[in-house]
Amino acid sequence: MRNNKGFSLIEIIIVIAIVGIIIAITIVTFKPAEILANSRNSKRVADVAALNTALGHWLSREGSRESDPYSTLGLRGTGVTSLTPSDGDITDEGVDATTVSELSLPAYIQIIPRDPDGNTEYRIGVDDTTNPQHVLVCSDQIEYTSTYPEEAYPDHIFCQSN
Repeated sequence: MRNNKGFSLIEIIIVIAIVGIIIAITIVTFKPAEILANSRNSKRVADVAALNTALGHWLSREGSRESDPYSTLGLRGTGVTSLTPSDGDITDEGVDATTVSELSLPAYIQIIPRDPDGNTEYRIGVDDTTNPQHVLVCSDQIEYTSTYPEEAYPDHIFCQSN
């Protein structure tokens, strides 16, 4: 009589097939691409808020000593009335966040954040026409997902003002 102490080839193939089906269902259910896009979007929103907070602190403390704090920041005349979702493109609007940081923000934010794509700068500007005391911080890289729908972020733009 033979004593079989292992699994047959058929049993191993069936187990591998079942594990493969479970993995496929998990991948489809969790939508990893959307999860990654949501995490990048969350970082963008947090970065914009951090920059906006740092600018607000600078304006309330240092800006009161300046005759024109927006010019000191390099934001006067940046024409950022079009730094809004209705414009559709903020590439040439305002100034890069790193430009402002070199002037005066190191005391208020340790590291100037960059977009998760690694290349795109957040844009900062003053609404010269409508409200000259409004500083806008924007990202134009929002990725559309169910959490960040196109209706809420036209042209992939998210802006926050102080």
